[in-house]
Amino acid sequence: MANNRLLLFALSAIAAAWMIILFYRGFNDPDEGRYSEIPREMVSRGNWMEMRMLGFRYYEKPPLAYWIVAPAIKIFGPHDWAVRIPLLFSGVLGLIALWALAVRKMGLERGAMAFMVMASSIGFIAGNGLLLTDSFLLTFFTITCVSVYRAFDGPPSRERHLWLLAAALAGALGFFTKGAVAVVLPAAIAFLWLLWEKRLKELFRPVVFVASLLFILLTAPVLWAVEQDNPGFFRHFILEEHIARFTGTRATQLHPEPFWFFLMVLPLLLLPWTLFLLRAARTIREKKIFRHDSFSRFLIVWAAVVVVFFSAGTGKLMSYILPALPSLGLLVGRWGVGEPPEARGGWDRRLWNIGAAGLPALLLVIFALWITAYFRLIPEKVYAISGASVIALIPACAAVIYAARRKFSFDFNGLMALNSGILLSCAMLLSPLAGKDFNVLLHINSSHVYKNLARELKPEDRLVVFWSYRPALPFYTGRMYVPFQERNELEFGMNIEPERRAWLDDVDDLEELLRDARGRVFALVEPQDLREKFPALNISFKETTLPQDPDTIIYELVKPPAK
Repeated sequence: MANNRLLLFALSAIAAAWMIILFYRGFNDPDEGRYSEIPREMVSRGNWMEMRMLGFRYYEKPPLAYWIVAPAIKIFGPHDWAVRIPLLFSGVLGLIALWALAVRKMGLERGAMAFMVMASSIGFIAGNGLLLTDSFLLTFFTITCVSVYRAFDGPPSRERHLWLLAAALAGALGFFTKGAVAVVLPAAIAFLWLLWEKRLKELFRPVVFVASLLFILLTAPVLWAVEQDNPGFFRHFILEEHIARFTGTRATQLHPEPFWFFLMVLPLLLLPWTLFLLRAARTIREKKIFRHDSFSRFLIVWAAVVVVFFSAGTGKLMSYILPALPSLGLLVGRWGVGEPPEARGGWDRRLWNIGAAGLPALLLVIFALWITAYFRLIPEKVYAISGASVIALIPACAAVIYAARRKFSFDFNGLMALNSGILLSCAMLLSPLAGKDFNVLLHINSSHVYKNLARELKPEDRLVVFWSYRPALPFYTGRMYVPFQERNELEFGMNIEPERRAWLDDVDDLEELLRDARGRVFALVEPQDLREKFPALNISFKETTLPQDPDTIIYELVKPPAK
């Protein structure tokens, strides 16, 4: 009973860490700012069909993620916590699907253990806590793969029909969240898994054709409607955001990384369970799991297809690999952590101890990071942390005390308790509790500056952002800013609507804006640009009392003399 209470406490602490990440921090710019600002503009304009950012057409992603977020803004207003409410429901939906699958295929005890390991990895919690299209894709991709597996797990039946129709629906939702990967990759997973199973002919049954037809009927009318309000969307989205982005032939190719990038990223996302990969691999090999366990074969195909596909692409971001985490997490949870270790010595016991050692090692990293930040040992790399943030170390300290009392010898419940201390401390250190300048992981989070600026602004004031891209700024301030010599991903929208001319190319444009301004004009500048670029503009300015951070300084520009 005591162990059950301990596990319940650990799960509650992990849930609290997720809630902190969801609702108690500002935006990471530009990603979270982008996917909040576009739906805010939809609500503000009263037009939920046009996709615009800073008033410019924005066609990089389909609209479903914006449509999911917009109701929260409409109901609760433009708050960073409000736009993450849909993420809570999305994450819970994905968890329910994975719980049901794990328990069905692994049994209650082993399935629950595998599920808890998967759901308590840093990557899975972060993936369900960051406002990204990839976060919603994670849920729809998971439901698609779960439905595909359930459809082909067993002999043909009426239930198979329902699961394939569910897969078509989830695939359509994923398509309108991220694009064709939401459909192509699950189809590849089904094909390769059934090929491995020597059941490939099951893909050619009429019900598969019906599910494919349902997908087309769900997507075609919506694509047509989106195209009507966003001329050129379909062509740009398919040619530029699918083909050119994958092959590296875009005019502006973002996030170039080597092919092995995700092999470096996955161990980080699986923390603190990463070292259990060694034991999982050995257990699978020693017990010849892939010979007799169809479900494990499906999970490995699921993970492999996602990793190989995105590794082959030119542009890579850490979030792209999120759809692989459910399958990898369940494999590690079942065969690395959930399988009871051998009672005595031997390689299995050693690998268990190695895996378990990863958790106290991560605790040491947390303490070292806090000490480095608080005492400013590397100020140019790790910014200062507030003294109040010592509260965030309480869960980690409790985990250390617990581990010491157990002499660092753990069963599954003990590992979950240790992990809960890790995750809760990490979440608190990523919150405002750590202080406005503590940007170890949130280096592009200037929300506290934007919120103070919003309180200072009057209706006639203007904002100019110099040489940087800040989608979160209009979300927090409720007004568009004018970019100076910075186009970034707004360039497409600027080019197709040049008549809008809501940007500044040179000093003459800036001086004209200043002369025409009816109120104050605030300039947001990064410190290095203030030193290296700003003096050449020869523009007068004065300091403000507004706060600043390592990425943002705000000045008030002075109007030039009349010509």
